[in-house]
Amino acid sequence: MGNARWSDADWQAHARVAGSKSRSQIFSQSRLASELDPAGIKYRESCDSAANPESTPIILAVDETGSMGVLAEVIIKQGLGTIMRAIYDRKPVTDPHILCMALGDAFTDSAPLQVTQFEASVEPLTNQVRKLYLEGNGGGNGGESYALAWLFAASKTRCDAFKRGRKGFLFTIGDEAPHRTVTREQAERFAGVSVEADLDARSLLDSLKDDWQVFHLIVETSSTKEQNAVKKWRELLGERAVVVSDIERLPEVIVSLIQAVAGADPEEIVQSWDENTAPAVRGVFDQIVAWLQNRPVEASR
Repeated sequence: MGNARWSDADWQAHARVAGSKSRSQIFSQSRLASELDPAGIKYRESCDSAANPESTPIILAVDETGSMGVLAEVIIKQGLGTIMRAIYDRKPVTDPHILCMALGDAFTDSAPLQVTQFEASVEPLTNQVRKLYLEGNGGGNGGESYALAWLFAASKTRCDAFKRGRKGFLFTIGDEAPHRTVTREQAERFAGVSVEADLDARSLLDSLKDDWQVFHLIVETSSTKEQNAVKKWRELLGERAVVVSDIERLPEVIVSLIQAVAGADPEEIVQSWDENTAPAVRGVFDQIVAWLQNRPVEASR
């Protein structure tokens, strides 16, 4: 997918309509949409085309449980436009293709993983995002199933960038700790992936390292503190798990991390943003000093 090109005019038209609607008006789906059900998906593909000859796959996987339904609202009202426009302007990577996921709790929810296509243009991407079912539950059991995003990326994506020796980007976003296991039954039921035994989150991360730059953006809430989520995330991802101080600046933080992976100077990245955004980006970079120093190894294959 992703055979068309991003249009700012199309995004502005979408944003005017979306901005006037409430979350429940935008996300009116009352159950899992069949076309977003991973169990019925063979692959999601990010393919080079005449419009996007050097495609870069980017996955945005947002927690939709409880109060985190606001993440989907941020993405569809402003986030997608900010991310795409900034990538085209700053050019840290070529020809972005975005795939969105909604994440929940595989131990309690009926739809803990939902997946759009990789898309490069406004209408097909926003039409699919609007079909996400914000189940809004979560289990109150100390975590969410973020690792389902890693399982899907490892098992059900086909990206031409990999053939060119380029990695994609996978961002999970949420407030809770990660469940450390995807059971065999969960993998089959919710991702359509048959495995012989339960899967460990760390092993799933290891399976992504050749093809994906993986980050987790932590939105702090009372659940984050209750679950000691920051510590648990950093046990898995090290400095690639970062706390974002301002939820409205998540899109700019995502673009800034992509720029950092591409080798841009961190201080120049911070200074390139306005006074409302720069503090949030600086706050993230202050958490990843060691990682920034080792970027040449991380950024290439």
